[in-house]
Amino acid sequence: SEAPRERTATDGKSPNAAKEAAESRAKLRVALLNRLHRGLSEVVMKLTNFLANPGRAGVVTLPIVLSESSVAYEWWKSANAVPEDRQYLAMALGESPVVDDATMLQALRAEVREAFKEFQRTPPGIEVRKQYDEVLQKYDAARIQPVISGHDSGPLVEECARLGLTCERDFTRSLLMSPWMLAISQSPDEGSATQVMVAGLTLAQLGSLVGHLRRLNPMLSNAQVRSLLLRASTDMKLALRKALGQQEVEQVQELARQLLRLRAVEHLVV
Repeated sequence: SEAPRERTATDGKSPNAAKEAAESRAKLRVALLNRLHRGLSEVVMKLTNFLANPGRAGVVTLPIVLSESSVAYEWWKSANAVPEDRQYLAMALGESPVVDDATMLQALRAEVREAFKEFQRTPPGIEVRKQYDEVLQKYDAARIQPVISGHDSGPLVEECARLGLTCERDFTRSLLMSPWMLAISQSPDEGSATQVMVAGLTLAQLGSLVGHLRRLNPMLSNAQVRSLLLRASTDMKLALRKALGQQEVEQVQELARQLLRLRAVEHLVV
């Protein structure tokens, strides 16, 4: 017997309806790709403009997240606000106009994930990522540490919880993550020596801490700032990462002072 299969919005419909659904899905993919390109391009522009007059803090916080979850929410919000948008989105996703929320959101998430993958393979996506990396390297040379939230914690996370859908790290992880970035993590175990992420602080708090470290030791490079924060958020005895609390914040400040004293001694010896 024929194996059962999932019914879609085009089952039992005319070839014209199937064609319209396919065209709608293609348009949705293009819209998603354009959204990602525009989003990353805007970040490059903001970073470039800030670099022209950066001040003396040695840090810049970017309250921007470009993740599968944040992008999916833009379409989900529109679909829930305008009935016609919901019907169009359901058709583009190959779902029935009366599909339930959980099924539709799951389908939207899958489409957004594929768009993210495709974006990073397309020539425009590769080019704007190259521009992004280049401007971050300029920040490294200028000793200005960019700080971001590594994950989206916006409305769609709550919506997924309401509908019983899981939110994996990849779903909320920001496309802006880069080895030159310092990021807030969801949990202490996230991140690595090449992608430093810390837990326990808000974006504003981490930005303020980096600025304070720079005032304590103006000679710190961005790599040293990230290394100090990685060290302070690691339990060396247990080889486990930990959240930054008051004790860890005090420790990283002392480490910055120690490096400055060491630098002074080296100059005296020379």
